[in-house]
Amino acid sequence: MKYDNKSGVSIQAKYHNEKLNLTDGTLMNILSLHEFSKEDGITSMMVGETNILTYYSGELIDYYVVLILDMLDDPEDYESILRKISQIILENLEEERYINKLPSLFTQISESP
Repeated sequence: MKYDNKSGVSIQAKYHNEKLNLTDGTLMNILSLHEFSKEDGITSMMVGETNILTYYSGELIDYYVVLILDMLDDPEDYESILRKISQIILENLEEERYINKLPSLFTQISESP
């Protein structure tokens, strides 16, 4: 997910459940959670029955990696793997090289906790 003042929030890529859609309101909530610090970091939130863990790259790169968890998953169990895969994604933004890595990154998450 990326945000800019002209187009607002945009989803750059999805993997595994491409049919899963977060509302614009939920995307703005994610943005707001990270907005105040402007620094990289991880946070989590529940929106209805949707359990969300997010990594924000900080304002220099200004990307968000969003992980949708099962409702009963503990977000803290996934913080380490989210930080790891987020770094891989951010290192491969050029020419969208990260897109080909999404299946293996998803596997790493699936094998976590």
